[in-house]
Amino acid sequence: MSDDSFISFRVLDHFVNGFGLRWNIAERVQAFTNPLLILILSPFYYSYQNIVLWSFLSSFCFGLSALYFLRKMAISSAAFWIGIGFLFSSKSFVDYSYSGLENSLNYLIEAIFFYQYFKKKENTSESRLPSLVLLASLGLVSRIDFVLIFILPLCIALVQEWKQKKLDRVLLIRLLVCTSPAILWFLFSAVYYGSLLPNTYYSKTNVEDTLAHTLRQGFLYYFFESKWDSIVFLFLPTVLLIRSILKKKVTPLWAALAFSIPYLVYIVFVGGDFMAGRFFTYVILLFGIAFVRMENLGKREIYLLSSVLIIYNIALSSTPIHTIKQQAKLNPWLLGREEIADEKLWYYPATGLSWYKKNDSLLSNLAEKKPFFPPSPEKVFIKYNTGVIGFFLPTQYIIDIVALGDPLLARIKGKGRVGHKIRHLPLGYFESVGANENEIFDPNLKEYYDSIILLTRGNLFDPRRLGAFWEFQFGSKRKYVEPYAVDQEREKKMWADENRKKDQGINEI
Repeated sequence: MSDDSFISFRVLDHFVNGFGLRWNIAERVQAFTNPLLILILSPFYYSYQNIVLWSFLSSFCFGLSALYFLRKMAISSAAFWIGIGFLFSSKSFVDYSYSGLENSLNYLIEAIFFYQYFKKKENTSESRLPSLVLLASLGLVSRIDFVLIFILPLCIALVQEWKQKKLDRVLLIRLLVCTSPAILWFLFSAVYYGSLLPNTYYSKTNVEDTLAHTLRQGFLYYFFESKWDSIVFLFLPTVLLIRSILKKKVTPLWAALAFSIPYLVYIVFVGGDFMAGRFFTYVILLFGIAFVRMENLGKREIYLLSSVLIIYNIALSSTPIHTIKQQAKLNPWLLGREEIADEKLWYYPATGLSWYKKNDSLLSNLAEKKPFFPPSPEKVFIKYNTGVIGFFLPTQYIIDIVALGDPLLARIKGKGRVGHKIRHLPLGYFESVGANENEIFDPNLKEYYDSIILLTRGNLFDPRRLGAFWEFQFGSKRKYVEPYAVDQEREKKMWADENRKKDQGINEI
């Protein structure tokens, strides 16, 4: 279970205990990107508050259900097992199947979507668009950028329906109804949070980096993936080559590659991510869907493709079939100059299911919500890694200097590692959140923060929020670009404490 998953789990814990969908109880901020997962887990977590159980169990159920739909899509048993062999050879696909993030849920949505898309219709007059739009709408609520996987197939389906003259008034109304999950979520977000997009969007896009630097980081993410999870870039060309030589149909493979283009381009333009492989998982599943749909697999082709997968898994100790120790031993891609991390190797000793009896495991603490550090009387903390720590400190206010859950800092430009852009702490901000009053030293930033307070802490139906909402979404307050006084002493103390605890391995806040 990754540290980032506990950002969502802290919100889930607040939600079921009556504090709302919030990161810090004091303010309405969407610090998470996966609303659908939180809403699905809510009734289960409300009945029994053990996040370890529900996270692992839900991931297993979502993943198993996704495999069921892959089997229904499969042209033959041989094609199915080659597709499954590819998916389970991919570290990216396997690692994020049970990371506590939304990936396994999205695997299921994606599998159902393409099952519906490729399914042969018995009734040719029946439109498949409503079900496809509904699934894409749910995918949008699950994670906004996930919808890019569905853009091209939806456009193709729409054009086909238009050519067949099926786009009548009744169908358009049905399509509008099927978009309701996304529409309702955006309406809720606008009213409740005062923002259409999650706070994480601003924290990760409001950066000092130039476009050239971002694109370079995006290509580095590809380069890292090619070494860390080589099967992703190796197997598809291999299958294309073999089937072309054998003069077999390759249409499903090219279709999967075409459908993945919007997401692959998106990866470059956002600079990739700090989590190795995470952004490639939905594309990898698309390739897996293509493989299970391969027609006319002969024995020679089956032997060749199976041999490639077997040799790959045996030759590389970092593949998922090997133990964690084997994967870590010869894996040189922990944290290089790209600052991209193998998330499983970072967090598995603390949150890996098969290591729950080890001394370093936090699973029992997380299951029982019992902190692994002594209590502290402090009510406000400044943190860099906020996930697990935040889950153990539900009532304390956490200033996240990476700004994933901070409405003010997210609007200030950040600098540093991709996905973890650090902000300087404004002078007086610490005192402001502690006293619930605006005590920021810089007058311009103080006035700016007053508007944020109105959006995130003011009365939901205060008429002034509408004007503030417009300014922060589309107007002059979308970003704060002016210089401001920095709380240097508090920053120095925070980093000194962080480095000391890191060097000494101290279990304290």
